[in-house]
Amino acid sequence: MSDTTIIAILLLTAIMHATWNAALKTGADRVLDMAAMRMSGIVFAVIVIPLAPMPAPEAWPFLIASAVAHMFYYACLISSYQRGDLSQVYPIARGSAPLLVALAAYLTINETPTPIGLAGVIVISIGIIVAGTGAFRENLHAIGFALLTGLSIASYSLLGGIGVRESGTVLGYAAWLELLSCAPFIAFALVRRRHFVVPYVSSKVASRNLVLGFGSVLSYLIVLWAMTLLPIATVTATRETSAIFAALAGTILMKEPFAGRRIIAAGFVTIGITLLVLG
Repeated sequence: MSDTTIIAILLLTAIMHATWNAALKTGADRVLDMAAMRMSGIVFAVIVIPLAPMPAPEAWPFLIASAVAHMFYYACLISSYQRGDLSQVYPIARGSAPLLVALAAYLTINETPTPIGLAGVIVISIGIIVAGTGAFRENLHAIGFALLTGLSIASYSLLGGIGVRESGTVLGYAAWLELLSCAPFIAFALVRRRHFVVPYVSSKVASRNLVLGFGSVLSYLIVLWAMTLLPIATVTATRETSAIFAALAGTILMKEPFAGRRIIAAGFVTIGITLLVLG
């Protein structure tokens, strides 16, 4: 399969990713919403683990560390959406991750950016600055959690990429990762929101989020598969084109303010990510 085809598939996962994030942002109870989405990961794990090979022993340190990074990501993402708009938080979180992954990949596995790739990094940085203009004065907490979300994305992306390459099995690695990252968060949600679980489970929102969760699982499964074929930074950067879809959803569907600024910021991020891919 050609690199172009893989990148095209990754762009589809970007749309899927922006979709479930938009649903999470608009939800009334984001902790239970996230738990419902992550329940799909448990279902996937229960079905796949008995059928797929076990990841190789060399992969387990990366797998466990990636699961921890995912749980940190869930917490930071929920916190950022509680404090900021989708079109503000999402481009910053997703836009900062490729910068961190590119740097970490260079330092750890010697993935060196080309001049075009470096140009992409600079353009993405400009997009982040545009997205944060005004927000750094108006909503420091939202920006802070968005940047922490970006750090967690970079962490689980790098760890996941290295781990799945060591594992020898994309399906087995993905299934164990879903189990290790989803089960603790769901347990936390059931305790934290225990008085609201029963009415939530019987609602249509829970069913919708479960379905969206399967899209999330499929999306990351594709990402892990792509990381066995392409550089980790390239895969991460391509997936983060979801920033433009989220910005459009936030400004057009949710009527969030500063539409022009945030769409322009998402455009910068997407152009920068494209340069990273070309590089």
